[in-house]
Amino acid sequence: MKLKGEMSMLNVLHVQELDLEKLCAELEQKRDEAPQFFMKSPIIVDCSDLGDAAEQLDFSLLRQKLLELGFIPVGIRNNPVEMNARLVDAGWAIMRESRASTATSTAASTETSESGVAAETNQQPQDTVSEEQVAPQAAAPVGIKSLTIDRPVRSGQQVYAADADMTVLAQTSAGSEIMADGSIHVYGPLRGRVLAGARGNEQARIFCSSLQAELIAIAGRYQLLDESDTELKGKPAMIRLDGEKLIIEPLAH
Repeated sequence: MKLKGEMSMLNVLHVQELDLEKLCAELEQKRDEAPQFFMKSPIIVDCSDLGDAAEQLDFSLLRQKLLELGFIPVGIRNNPVEMNARLVDAGWAIMRESRASTATSTAASTETSESGVAAETNQQPQDTVSEEQVAPQAAAPVGIKSLTIDRPVRSGQQVYAADADMTVLAQTSAGSEIMADGSIHVYGPLRGRVLAGARGNEQARIFCSSLQAELIAIAGRYQLLDESDTELKGKPAMIRLDGEKLIIEPLAH
């Protein structure tokens, strides 16, 4: 057997108030907006916004509610240390502190509702493309990193460009997933899921020669293409973030 440590794609629920009924109602609404994306999805609870008030939250009940909503509770992070034993007894794993709590970087998150629910997508895929599978990269300007892929991204394959832009010179298939902390450029048909600005870069953009994606996202703000009223399906397009809304525009030649 093999036992390896690796990061999978996880959703992170930032709890910002103690009203569980309100929190779960908001989370249910968020889930129903994109059930294919969230149902049976692993989820981490982040307590950093609660501080010491986290001790007042019923985490046994929260775990039960998450299961009822179709999520799979994985663990809790950024909670007061004195709570650890009680959380373990309630069936929770204690996660390491997030990068956002120890540095000034911004985490990727969806919009925060009035009740204080923010679902962060921790975009670190389980199966990434190795260096041997990508084309050699041309020298980039200092401070700019880029991952270039010169072959199709197959169904079921996940590709993640950490702290970098991504350029795909071929197509991405339905059921594939490409993610980058920076912008994403796809010169073939863009299918599957595409997530730019995975760690909160709201200036990231998505460029493609044929927009056919199932789901598009920038800095955690996501949209299902089937639910979009855009006339650019199957056409060259650029996607950017304007506030909390994804804007799909024609790609100028």
